Amino acid sequence: MSLDSPPTEEDKASVLSSDEIARANRFHFEKDRLHFIRCRAALRRLLGKYLTIPADEVRFEYLTNGKPQLGSDQNPHSLQFNVSHSAGLALIAFGKGHRLGVDIEKIRADVDTAALSERFFSSRERAGLRQLPEELRVSGFFACWTRKEAFLKATGEGLSFPLADFSVSTHPERGAELEEIKGNVEAGRQWFLTDLTVSEEYRAALALQSNRCELGTFTYGLISRQKRPSTNPGIEELK
Repeated sequence: MSLDSPPTEEDKASVLSSDEIARANRFHFEKDRLHFIRCRAALRRLLGKYLTIPADEVRFEYLTNGKPQLGSDQNPHSLQFNVSHSAGLALIAFGKGHRLGVDIEKIRADVDTAALSERFFSSRERAGLRQLPEELRVSGFFACWTRKEAFLKATGEGLSFPLADFSVSTHPERGAELEEIKGNVEAGRQWFLTDLTVSEEYRAALALQSNRCELGTFTYGLISRQKRPSTNPGIEELK
């Protein structure tokens, strides 16, 4: 969903809780405040539709790392969700019964990919990036970053899960893969990891704790929906 679209009546009719409104008001810049409100309001409205309850009655519980989840009494079917946003775009994932994580990042050519790779990537991932041709290094870095972040968010452990303890594929033009977890290749195969095609300016990825997935994508605010294969799905504006 776009967070930079012109204001609508929906933006004024807040469904946020008091603590969410307080959090929104702590943002220094008005643009960031509006982005938070739009993204959280959309999340609440979509969850409300899945749960068949009013959006303002959706209740969140928070894990120790701050990750929100639904209250167990509101969630008899183990609905899972995850949210990511970057530079005016938000990505929200929903699933049933399996932990999931999603990440979206706007590609920036001014990032010091070598320094960040040394700090945040495994030795296997760093070697994979070094093997890429120069023109693919930046997109390879962001492909690796979003794949790793999606997996970390799915685990619910965040950065408490050592970044060097797992490796994802790094080639930006080949399928995403969780190559190994703590040296165990078979453990990686128990996860579904895929890139999501948003636009040429962004990289995005989804991780799901299941080795099979039927994935549907849609643009928030448009009523049509399309199911896509589980390999290299894309997000489209469906009219």
